[in-house]
Amino acid sequence: MDLLSRLEAMYDVSREENYRLDTELERIPPTRPTIRLRPRRDASAPITVAFDGQPGIYVRFGRFRMEPFPDCACDACDECAEGEFQSFKETVEAVVAGQFREWFRLRPDGSGQVGREFWSDDLQRRGSSRVGPDRVSHYSDGGDRLWEWEPWPRKPATP
Repeated sequence: MDLLSRLEAMYDVSREENYRLDTELERIPPTRPTIRLRPRRDASAPITVAFDGQPGIYVRFGRFRMEPFPDCACDACDECAEGEFQSFKETVEAVVAGQFREWFRLRPDGSGQVGREFWSDDLQRRGSSRVGPDRVSHYSDGGDRLWEWEPWPRKPATP
């Protein structure tokens, strides 16, 4: 994917490319190796992309947020490839610019709530979902957490 290669060329990231990099993300057996770009600064959110061949991709932004592009592959939804790529690109740009945060809140009943927010000039999206008590340890070590992701570090200029 050209966008991922451009990001790798511009930012100080490591690139992993393999099957089973993210088994939760790779729900449908991927048609090619999954790619993860991990900024060399831990305070910056990684992006992982799995290719499912429908055609489509599943993307993990940061620790928890997973999104499919397109959201639905059925003929009735009629999502166009160009529009889906634009949505993917805008979301990636928000993550790279540090305009992305995730949080986890423990609820009194032992369940949790995981949330996310993306923002930029072109994008404003926020949401959350419930996490059952059996999955709380996957999201937190027992308390509320907030990840305010920082911008990706650029590669140093070469003379």
